Amino acid sequence: MKKIRFWLIASAVAGAMFNINVASANEFSAIKKVSESKELETLRDSYRACVVKKASLYLKVNDIDSTIAHAPLACKRELLSIRQFLLSGAFKVEVVDQLMESVREGIEIDLVNHVYTEALKQKGIKP
Repeated sequence: MKKIRFWLIASAVAGAMFNINVASANEFSAIKKVSESKELETLRDSYRACVVKKASLYLKVNDIDSTIAHAPLACKRELLSIRQFLLSGAFKVEVVDQLMESVREGIEIDLVNHVYTEALKQKGIKP
């Protein structure tokens, strides 16, 4: 009787783990599909263009650190559009937050590279 109970519990746990793995694989597939979509790419490009444009303007009147800190804030509307797009999918909020963080990090890298290139140009140094 103990062996039967053990096997029933073990098979229930294995079945639950299988269902979790299938759900995770499906969610990963959906995330990959959305992250490679044209809609998200267009929204991301719009956000990147806004941040770079604002950074170019801010750099004329501010220092580098202030420019890097404030340029993304001026484009919050574009960032919120990306969040709306991601929330329209069937993702958990945690997944949307991770995707948003990924987008922000990518844009921040582009921003820093752009700002330093522009700062060097203003000082007459060839980047």
